[in-house]
Formats: sequence, C-alpha cells, structure tokens
Amino acid sequence: MSPIRKTGITAYRKAAKYASSEIIPEPPKTCDGYLYKVLEEDTLYKIAKKFKCSLKRILQANPQLSNRSGTIFVRQLLCIPDFEIFPPSLLLPIGPQVLSVQLLDASGNPLQVMNGYTILAPRTFIRVVFSEPVSLVYFFFAGRGLMIFRSSFIIGIETLTPPQRSVRFVWDVPFRTRGSLYIVGCNQRICGPAEEILVSSI
Repeated sequence: MSPIRKTGITAYRKAAKYASSEIIPEPPKTCDGYLYKVLEEDTLYKIAKKFKCSLKRILQANPQLSNRSGTIFVRQLLCIPDFEIFPPSLLLPIGPQVLSVQLLDASGNPLQVMNGYTILAPRTFIRVVFSEPVSLVYFFFAGRGLMIFRSSFIIGIETLTPPQRSVRFVWDVPFRTRGSLYIVGCNQRICGPAEEILVSSI
C-alpha cells in the first residue's frame, strides 16, 4: 500500500471554498522551496502534476495537511519543495517584490544601523512598499545562532482589503532579539520572494 493511501490522503478532492481565515491552516513555519496559493480548481494531484513534484514530497513539506485527510482550501498557502527546478514558465510572474523597507521608532525616525544590523526600538514601526498590490503580508523572524538551518516563526500577518502596494506593521520587539527579519508579500495568485533584514535589539 502506498504511503498516500496509508495516511488516508484524498489527492483528488477539490479545494474547499468559502472557508474563514480561522479554518484555513497556516503555512509551514519553514519552506525549503516555494509558497503556492491554492486556486479554486486545484487538487493535491493537480498541484503535484503542475510543479512536477511527488505527492509524498508535498505532504512531507506540509505537515498541516496530515490531520485533515488532504483537505485543501482556496487561498491556502502550500510549500512546494525545490522550486528552483521548476520550468521558467511556472515561475513567471515571480510575485510581489519588496521595493523598500523602513524601520522607524515611535517618533517616525529611521532606526540606526550598526555592523549591518538595524538596531530595533522596543516598539518598531515597519513600512513596506511592494512592486504591486498585495492582499497578504507575512513577517517572519529567525534568530541567529550556530545552527546552519535556523527555524523561523511568524511575528505578524497583515491582511489588506482592498489590496495595496504599501503596508505598515507594528512590532513589539522582545528583549535580546537578534537575527533576520523576513517580509513576504502575496497577491491573489502567488507570493513573492522574501526580503531579509538583519536586526538586533541590543
């Protein structure tokens, strides 16, 4: 029996529509590949075929699917591993790109940069401008350390209705924060490349 059948995954079930944001599972905290936004006609089988990736690898990259028998939702973000091997036609357009990022203090002043790190204020205001209107913006943080592969976590999600090119986010920075801030913007079809900023609270 295949691993897919053992888990009870239904690969041909169409994406569920009209789900609230509370029901739609969040994407994996780390994705070694490409974040894909599920469309109305998608099934897991169609997604695997579109990106020439096995169902097994998609399930491994998306542990949030294992407890839902493979149910996917319209607008849900799935991790597609190894996106660099996809045909160029599947990578265009590349999605919303970050054009500029401002990190400001409570008075609206730009934060100081030392040795490549932006020194965060206890309450840091982040202003981002994208190359095109976005409907979702994800803010991730990954701490610096000796590990080659560092886990990251979501510090905020901004939903924009209607979609806009600029967004503002307020980050209440924990004590002794040091690492990389990642910003990812998504439109109705695709999420763009992440912008990395080195940050430190000390």
